[in-house]
Amino acid sequence: MRGLLALLMLSAVACEALAFDRSDGVLVECVVERNGERRVVAEHWLGHGDAGDRHPELGGAAAVVRPDRDGWPVIFFDNVTVKGMRERDPHMLDFIFYHECAHATDPERDEIAANCEAYLDLEREGMMSEALEHSLANTHRKMRRLPSRYGGSGAVFWEKTMACVNARKGLAAQVGPAN
Repeated sequence: MRGLLALLMLSAVACEALAFDRSDGVLVECVVERNGERRVVAEHWLGHGDAGDRHPELGGAAAVVRPDRDGWPVIFFDNVTVKGMRERDPHMLDFIFYHECAHATDPERDEIAANCEAYLDLEREGMMSEALEHSLANTHRKMRRLPSRYGGSGAVFWEKTMACVNARKGLAAQVGPAN
């Protein structure tokens, strides 16, 4: 609870946005609907992007979804993590946005389902390609140890993501190693 309060206090000084600037220059919004009301999910960008300016309230994550004081979801991004990602692997940042939006639109989604939805959203947007899938797979596989809710490792996280994607697309759930 104390961490959430600190995060909410930080949000007062964080940079807020209502549209995400994708790597292709398109501004997109994460829209949620609750009880017949639709809202654009606010984004709070924490820190200045300088090394050592990480926010422990994010638990080391690049982004998280937390409710505001009225219970509506807010996406919090860590500028330190995002800065390097924007330079090295901008499509991963797009993926993270759609992953967090998946959590915002359905708070019951677990990490695998949010990853699955992010993949499918990128595909629906015409952004997914074989090269991007390979890049996302490599980025995930570099994550050696992860909490159990992610499958324990990046490799397992990605395998479970692709099993979900293939199941949702009606393909065989058998996923072999990527080349």
